[in-house]
Amino acid sequence: MNVLETRDLCMTYGIKTPFEKTALDHVSVGFEKGDLVGIIGHTGSGKSTLVQQLNGLLRPTAGQVLLDGTDIWAEPKAIRQVRFRVGMVFQYPEHQLFEETCYKDIAFGPKNMGLSDEEIDARVRQAAAYVGLQPTLLDKSPFDLSGGEKRRVAIAGVMAMQPEVLILDEPTAGLDPKGRDTILDQIRAYRDENHSTVLLVSHSMEDVARTADKVLVMDHGRVAMYDTTETVFSHADTLGELGLAVPAVTRVFMGLRARGIPVGENAYTVEQAAEALLPHLRKGGDR
Repeated sequence: MNVLETRDLCMTYGIKTPFEKTALDHVSVGFEKGDLVGIIGHTGSGKSTLVQQLNGLLRPTAGQVLLDGTDIWAEPKAIRQVRFRVGMVFQYPEHQLFEETCYKDIAFGPKNMGLSDEEIDARVRQAAAYVGLQPTLLDKSPFDLSGGEKRRVAIAGVMAMQPEVLILDEPTAGLDPKGRDTILDQIRAYRDENHSTVLLVSHSMEDVARTADKVLVMDHGRVAMYDTTETVFSHADTLGELGLAVPAVTRVFMGLRARGIPVGENAYTVEQAAEALLPHLRKGGDR
C-alpha cells in the first residue's frame, strides 16, 4: 500500500496572467513504505514543484495528495501536522540554521511537535548519530562548523521529527566527493533502520544510481518513467531524448559493448562495474 500518492495532481502558476505556466499536468504516482526513490528531470521538469506539493508547501490547482489514503488538504488547518509526517530538507539547508547551538537547531522541530524534554533529547541525539555528527559538536554554534557539518545538522533537524516520508532536495549540492558519499550513505542507513520512505531529488545521475531503489523521471510536468533504478537507466536513449544522461559508468559500458566487448548490461555504479570487469581482467592475466 502506498504511504504517499498523488492522483491527477495539477499545478498551474500565474493563472489568467501572461505568465501562466503548467508545472504539473495530471501526475499520478505512488510511494510505498520503505521506498528510496530518486527523482530526476531537467530544469523546469516539475520535480521541485512535485515534492513541495507532497508536504503541503504548495496547494494543487487540481487533483489530490494522499497520505495514508487521506487527502492532505481535507482539513487545511491541519496541514502543519502533515509537515511533521512528511519532512522536507531543502537545497542548501544549512542556510536555514538559526539557533545558538546545533542541539537547539536539531531540537526545534521536535519541540514544535509538543514532545517532552526527555523525548526531544533522545531524538536529537539519535538524529545526530544518524548523520554522523559527533556529540561534542551539539553544544557548538552551527555557524562554527564546516559546510558538510552544517549540512548534517540541517538534515538531522528534519530526521529528529521522525517523518514517515523524508524528502531531500539536492542534499549533496556543493559538497566535495567525500562529503557527498558520506551524506548518501547516511541517508540510505536512515531508511534501512527506520523503514521510512525517502525521496531524493538530484541532478546527479551517479548519486541516484548509487542510492535509489527506484527512479521517477519527470518531463514537462508529467511522469516520463517510474521504475526500478536498473530498468530506468537501461533506457539510455530515452533519457537522452529527455535531456538527461545515464551515469558515467553506464556510458563507459555502452562504449565497451559497442566495441564488441561482452561486459554485460546495466552497470550504473562503480561497484557493479568492478564486478562485471573483474572476470575479464582475470582472463587477461591468465593469458
